[in-house]
Amino acid sequence: MKDQPFGLIINPYARGVHKRYFLAHRKFWEALLRPGQYQLPEGVENTGPALEKLLKPGIDVLGILGGDGTVNAVLNELLKLKPEKFPAILPFRGGTINAICNNIGTKDPPEETLKKMIGISRPHPTQFFKYLIRITEYENEQASLRYGFTFANGVFPKIFQDYYRYKNPGFGAALRLTLKIFLSSPFRPSYIRNLLSPVEMKIAGRAGKIMEGKIRVLAVSTLESPTLWWKPFGAELNGRPQFHYLANAMTNPEVILNMFDLFIGRSNHARHLVSDTDELKVECDTGYVLDGELCSVGKKLEIKIEVGPMLRFISL
Repeated sequence: MKDQPFGLIINPYARGVHKRYFLAHRKFWEALLRPGQYQLPEGVENTGPALEKLLKPGIDVLGILGGDGTVNAVLNELLKLKPEKFPAILPFRGGTINAICNNIGTKDPPEETLKKMIGISRPHPTQFFKYLIRITEYENEQASLRYGFTFANGVFPKIFQDYYRYKNPGFGAALRLTLKIFLSSPFRPSYIRNLLSPVEMKIAGRAGKIMEGKIRVLAVSTLESPTLWWKPFGAELNGRPQFHYLANAMTNPEVILNMFDLFIGRSNHARHLVSDTDELKVECDTGYVLDGELCSVGKKLEIKIEVGPMLRFISL
């Protein structure tokens, strides 16, 4: 790997990166890379120019140090730039959840991943090809486009707002919130009811209506495990140009009674639909979560979800 031109983009504002490397004065990349091999954009709006600087000399591999939201932001800017030579993507475990790293098998801390990339440690590279989903969002006759791996709405925007209220969002915060939902259901029914209450939504596919009315969750992903330990979709896509989707319209008592099966992805309830497709159309007013980032919360939206481009990823 050391002979392949490499560039690293670092999000200094990602919570995990800021705490572990900036506050602790452990900027390991400065000792291992030349200044031109890495970029630290000052804010999301500067991601594009930072990428252009890395891409200009030509790179074979683009490393991304940050969370899933950082990977999402970088890939969206990369797709806008449309480089003549599209690099392989090497995500580093620098975020709070690291769903993309989990799905491609990147387990090492960022320091060790970089050492493997530049040849200090022995790498065992594996490459993966993953499709993105393409989200076209229509609002007041205006269309905007986003790419990502995992889309979710219904109760998820509320759950993520609760999650981001923790002082240090991360695996511990996600675990505490999960236990809070499980353990609070008998004692704080109003909290659970408000957090897990369904919303008005319409979901349609190429063949017509899929689900309509009070819907609790719509989750769409090209990943087998969209977050932490949750694997709700069953059989893998195995490279097919499709995405998984899950639609749930269970009542509050049904959710509470089936919560464990829902979390581990083995529910067979009649109001719990799991399937694969290449296109969905959604109408909602809750906003949505895309790769862990809250988008358009509180807006009335029409959304089209399609299979996006396929990218090459590397795990070391």
